[in-house]
Amino acid sequence: MHEVTHISYGHGRVDIVLDSDSVTKVAAPGFRFGDYAALVNSCFSEAELDRIGEGELAEITFYFVVSDEIDENVVYQLYGNAVAANEKKYGELHEGIQIDLTASKSIADDDPIILTSIEKTVDIQMDIPLFLVKEDRYYYYLTDKSGGYTFMEDATPDADVLTVKTNVFAPGMLLYQDAVESLVPHDDKSFKLEMRHLLFAGIIVLICLWFFVDHVHKKG
Repeated sequence: MHEVTHISYGHGRVDIVLDSDSVTKVAAPGFRFGDYAALVNSCFSEAELDRIGEGELAEITFYFVVSDEIDENVVYQLYGNAVAANEKKYGELHEGIQIDLTASKSIADDDPIILTSIEKTVDIQMDIPLFLVKEDRYYYYLTDKSGGYTFMEDATPDADVLTVKTNVFAPGMLLYQDAVESLVPHDDKSFKLEMRHLLFAGIIVLICLWFFVDHVHKKG
């Protein structure tokens, strides 16, 4: 995936580049941010934003490298304690894919600056790989943070999209579990979907009823 989003800022512009690749046969999923304007404000300092506002061109680059061939020994060494600690609260967790995330920023001809963290959190959205999508399945993200690990729940539960709020750009792992394995309550996605369909059907019925009553009224 190669995607560039242009954000105007004053007289300048920020190009946000998202590149993703896969080191296995499974294609890399799509990645995006919930609010690109907020991302710009979070990645640059006030002085840097002033430069951009005066007309300079800036760039933020994100590079996601995905792998679904997970070495259990490597997983245990890197994430074992963090996964085990969260399983006590959430229930059994399974390794989905590993994601190596690197980020950098630059203004005009300045050398790129590596971004490992920012002051405010932003929403990162990732399409769940098709081979991991299943009804009544929950997804989580475990990421490296200053030598420790942060476990994040899906901020907006959806059948095939993971959204996490984070201020860290570092390698991590997508984890998942089926509903029967969970030790904590979750919003019932299928119930939400059914309610949405019922509400939509109800609106259609009301519209048809209104037309019928109006027709009868005019005829009378």
